[in-house]
Amino acid sequence: MVSSPHSPTLIDGEPMLWVEPLRHEGVRNVTPKHLLNTNGSSVFNNREVQHESGTEKKVASFLKAQPGVVEVRSQFMTVEYHDEEGVLHKHTIDYCVRDTRGRWEAVAVKQEKKRAEVEAVFNGMLPEYRDRFHKLTIMTEQDVPWWVVRNADSILFYRELHDDHHVQTLLDELQQRAKAKVCFYQMYTLGIDRPSRTAAIWRLIDLGYLKPEPGLINELTWFTVEI
Repeated sequence: MVSSPHSPTLIDGEPMLWVEPLRHEGVRNVTPKHLLNTNGSSVFNNREVQHESGTEKKVASFLKAQPGVVEVRSQFMTVEYHDEEGVLHKHTIDYCVRDTRGRWEAVAVKQEKKRAEVEAVFNGMLPEYRDRFHKLTIMTEQDVPWWVVRNADSILFYRELHDDHHVQTLLDELQQRAKAKVCFYQMYTLGIDRPSRTAAIWRLIDLGYLKPEPGLINELTWFTVEI
């Protein structure tokens, strides 16, 4: 039996610190992981998210780190579409992404050289399927270079580790400075331990208060402060 994320399992009357994630529950499962593929899964908001290629894994990290995303479902829905000759086909959407407003985005992951194949699917999708999504997105290896994935993974990591008190302290400091630009290293302060401040910086990046310049985020990155 799969545990509900809203009903923690009790042992001797005490809640467990770990709750079993909800399963993938897609229309299909990826093939098992072995030495010759990059298949696997991760967990987002207590739900298993599967991937069956290196690019899908990178895209999943990117999607999970986007602001306002509350659910990422893998292989969640099969849609029907007509090709150029009017023949009806079926296609399974790689990722269905739900935001805080309850809107769903369909994300298809392909190699760049096969982008036209997915464009044909989206262009020919039957209205009853198209109407379920507010947005249709194609992502390829060109959309997830290594530094984009590294930034996304850091956001997800510190999203779990941050302390709200340290985040608010940094936010107050930035408001008092009243500067439009700040460099990563400039936000370290005497008297505040470095790990806690690093986590707070990444949390403000996650929340959109710090907008980084393009590229890998490190201690020399400049941000636009938006408070």
